[in-house]
Amino acid sequence: MELQLTNNQIDVWQTSLSLFEQNNALSELETLLTASDKQQISMLKRAPERKVKTVSRAFLRAVLAKYTGLQPTEIEFRQGLHGKPEIANAGYQLEFNLSHSDNVLACVICKDKPVGIDIERIRFKRNLKALVKSLFSESEYDEFEALSELKQEQYFYDRWTLKESLIKATGKGLTTKLSNVSFSQNDPVSSFCIDGLKLTKVSGHFFSWLWPISKQHRLAVTLLDDKNVKNTAIKFRSFHYLPNVPEAQAA
Repeated sequence: MELQLTNNQIDVWQTSLSLFEQNNALSELETLLTASDKQQISMLKRAPERKVKTVSRAFLRAVLAKYTGLQPTEIEFRQGLHGKPEIANAGYQLEFNLSHSDNVLACVICKDKPVGIDIERIRFKRNLKALVKSLFSESEYDEFEALSELKQEQYFYDRWTLKESLIKATGKGLTTKLSNVSFSQNDPVSSFCIDGLKLTKVSGHFFSWLWPISKQHRLAVTLLDDKNVKNTAIKFRSFHYLPNVPEAQAA
């Protein structure tokens, strides 16, 4: 049975590499890959990279198959504007994006509007203040400076995850100057958990959301909406992609 998406609905999927490793289910994922996928993965030098790529590509194929009715291996991809992946199969208008941080992977799906997702694991950074000075807007930097050291780390990862989800939604990646994208609470065009206007190098309207999905991880989603439908509620659904574990093994 295919999953259906309505307008202004966003589905978020999560999984993890450890789930499949602990259940000896990596081979299950390999059956979802095409010969081209496997060739690309085999060219990666490090085994951990090959594992992550196997899980991420199989995860994406399995999730998209639930909405298209296609077999995972039947799904074809092409590069869209700025190189952002798209479904190449005719007749499908799904928008999607994928992110991973270490062991955790997430995928976001919506019907017809560009969307981006990012996961970041909070970790100690020695040069945190220099990064904020370089990558954040002036108003963000002022807010950062006013916080305690402990809260500064949280502030950095909250804003960093939001910024990454935005540039992934646009597909522009590193061509976007992050200091021109502001999520300051004091900025009148902020989009910190509300809708707002993109700044300077990113034009149009967007909506962003942020969740602390664990003590160590932040997840952010950004939806681009040039029609600026401010009064239309966005509906979210959340799913977990799990390995097929035999009942005897699960017990």
